[in-house]
Order: sequence, then structure tokens, then C-alpha cells
Amino acid sequence: VVRVATIKREIPEALFVHIIRDGRDVALSLCKLGDFKPFPWSRRPRSLEETALFWEWMVQKGRRYGRQIPNDYAEIRFEDLVREPRRALKNLSAFLQHDLDYDRIQSAALGTIGRPNSSFREQGGYSGFDPVQRWKQKLSPSQIASLEWQVGQTLEAMGYSLSTSVKEWRPGIRDRVLRAVYPSFLESKLWLKMNTSLGRLSSLKKLELSP
Repeated sequence: VVRVATIKREIPEALFVHIIRDGRDVALSLCKLGDFKPFPWSRRPRSLEETALFWEWMVQKGRRYGRQIPNDYAEIRFEDLVREPRRALKNLSAFLQHDLDYDRIQSAALGTIGRPNSSFREQGGYSGFDPVQRWKQKLSPSQIASLEWQVGQTLEAMGYSLSTSVKEWRPGIRDRVLRAVYPSFLESKLWLKMNTSLGRLSSLKKLELSP
């Protein structure tokens, strides 16, 4: 999503499908991978809150670009693809003007269709594999409340219900500073990567989201 404007400028006929996943599950998965750090000088992996803010920043950036090209941009929720794939793919088919037949896709079973690419690999193969709302089982009530205080407005804007009353959560100084500073840090990092010689030589791999 951070390259939408550049791609559209270079390939005017390009279409964009923005797959959006529950930020609480994204934060849980990325923290389990353990290789994201909030700042270059950090000695510890990124916290749940930092990862959730990263998710929010990415989602909002993608949606902002999408509003500039409404006829060439579509949003779909990851959970709909998992739970109601036929209906979700039917909607995408109309947008892409391409037949996305669910049964035919399943019969091919290439790549992650046959073997999920997940940070929770201990769950094994596709049988019984359910990546939706893991956060309800894996996160503590205080962790959930903290995440929802940080990114609750964006979660609700994307149709995700909050499980706690954000008004009852008492954020600490670190929470407030993180909320105020981290999005600006991400913007600055992206600007450097896209507008400086050194940045153009760097990798955006760690800006990717993994299920």
C-alpha cells in the first residue's frame, strides 16, 4: 500500500485490492515472529501496541490512496476471505472483471492455499486451521484493552467490534507518548526510504504484513 501512488503513476490501468485484517490479529502474529523492532536503536522486539499502530498507519495510508482512485481500488476483509470465500471472491470478480472461481482455485491448491503461511505454524496444515480472532484466545484482557485504546477507532471504522470499554482503560505515559510519536516516526521512515539515495537502497521487506 505504500507504493500505490507510484504504481498508479507508472501503470495507469493498475487495479488495487486492499486486504484488511483485524489489527489485533496482525499485532499478535507480527509479535510472534519477533523480528520487528519499533525503532532502529531498540534492543527488544516491537510490542503489541507498536505493531498495532503500525497496522493502523498502513491501513489508513492505503485507504487514503484508495480515495484518490475510487474506481480502481477495492477493499476486502481478510476474515471474509477466510469465512465466506465464495461471496468475497464473487465481489472481487466483478471488480477485477475476472472469474475467481473458488472451487477451481481450491483444486489447484498452490502455495499458501494448500499450506498456510502463518506465524502459528504449530497449528499444522489447513485442516482445522482458523486464523480469525486468534487474539481472543491468545491475548490477556489487559493486552486487548491496551490495543483497543491505541487503535480502537480504526478497528471500528473497519467494522471490527471492540471487546472492552476503551473509556475504562487507563493508559500510562508510555502509551500516550507511543500514540503521539510512532505514526510520525513511520511517516519519516517511509519518506527517507522513498526520497533519499540511501533510502532507495534499503529494503521495505519489514513493512510487509504476514498472516
